[in-house]
Amino acid sequence: MFAYFVAHFDVKDPTKLAAYSKAAAPIIASFGGELLFKGGADKVLTGTDPLPSTAVFRFPDQNKLNAFYQSPEYQALTTAREAGANMVLSAFDAA
Repeated sequence: MFAYFVAHFDVKDPTKLAAYSKAAAPIIASFGGELLFKGGADKVLTGTDPLPSTAVFRFPDQNKLNAFYQSPEYQALTTAREAGANMVLSAFDAA
């Protein structure tokens, strides 16, 4: 069963966020993850969204997603991630 890693974010520094994304991409791929979608909503239909951008990654399963997130390589990017954007990160199992 697939697992999904979802990031909701508000960009603080585009250059720092780009550097984080470039560093994270090969780590994500090494755990079988792939980017499915990244962008902002064309319009918010209801409510207010303080984190207007979203990225969705698919992993083969929750074990791979957890191994990616807990890996020393990814954890080393925490400072870069926080410098580039305010983020809320979530994990989901596919239904």
